[in-house]
Amino acid sequence: MIPVRSCMAALALLALPGVALADDTSAALGPFAPAEPAKAAPDVTAVVTVTLASDYVWRGESQNNQKPVAFLEVDLGAHGFYLDGRTENVDFAGSHQEYDNRAGYVVPLGHLKLDLGFIRYGYVHSMGNVDTLEGGATLSGDLGKLNWHAGTEFTRNYFGTHLAGEYYELGTTYQFRPNLAVSGNFAHQDVDHNMHYNTWNLALDYTLRKGLDLTVAYIDSDIGAFGPLGGARAVGSVSFAF
Repeated sequence: MIPVRSCMAALALLALPGVALADDTSAALGPFAPAEPAKAAPDVTAVVTVTLASDYVWRGESQNNQKPVAFLEVDLGAHGFYLDGRTENVDFAGSHQEYDNRAGYVVPLGHLKLDLGFIRYGYVHSMGNVDTLEGGATLSGDLGKLNWHAGTEFTRNYFGTHLAGEYYELGTTYQFRPNLAVSGNFAHQDVDHNMHYNTWNLALDYTLRKGLDLTVAYIDSDIGAFGPLGGARAVGSVSFAF
């Protein structure tokens, strides 16, 4: 069975002349999921991150047919502005390589931060144009060792379907020690107020040393009707930042 994101993209591909659908358009979990809200930086920063993960799960759905994934990400920041680029292998809509670009600004609001930005999901050699642009806003704050965030993202063209998509997320991160944190998120995805589902996750992150992190996460959703690609799973990853 094909999950919501793949199913909706498939509907768009059916409308294209001369396009044949692949047998399976699935995917997996990456550094953007669960996503931490961006934080304003006082100086110019540049970080390159390489992540190896057992799966790439995007909003509860495997994006690489439950297979291992490698991510390469470049993050640039200056005085609250940020510009990120990322690429990873996928099995989605006939494409085997995804590239994501994100840009925005973090507005300081006293003890709170408001992240306003855009993200574009692009696919190399996909069957039809399923590239998607989303705008979003995330409000975050700290309560001692506890960080919380509430955010939303939206698009007018959900992966080539020309249907509106809305995503809402609530999440927290608790810093037990400087090198140990646990996080949890609950989210809701809605497509044209017709197709909708919930997804949630719980993750443990351990920093071995600066720039080297290990993460294990439990991820689930209530889109069981779309098969194992949206089912419960454990995902592990290791990230190298420099």
